[in-house]
Amino acid sequence: FATGGRGDLGVADDLVAALESGHLAGAAVDVTDPEPLPATSPLWDAPNMLITPHISGWFHLEATLNNVVDIAAENLRHLQAGETLRCWIEH
Repeated sequence: FATGGRGDLGVADDLVAALESGHLAGAAVDVTDPEPLPATSPLWDAPNMLITPHISGWFHLEATLNNVVDIAAENLRHLQAGETLRCWIEH
């Protein structure tokens, strides 16, 4: 489900199974394979799962950080209202 500079780090089905069984209380991923994560991925419906769009880490420009924070805040408002989330990647 996730990749880094050193290759695959996990198996999405195993992560979903661990979350669904309660063996894992929660999980967060920032990088997925493939990217963007397909709408059919079981990760989207896994309980206590947080998925971010490959945005963690260092931001060299303050404007980039501000843009990411603004989009995240907007999406949280949309999520609470049951509305469609803003996404700059078309699926």
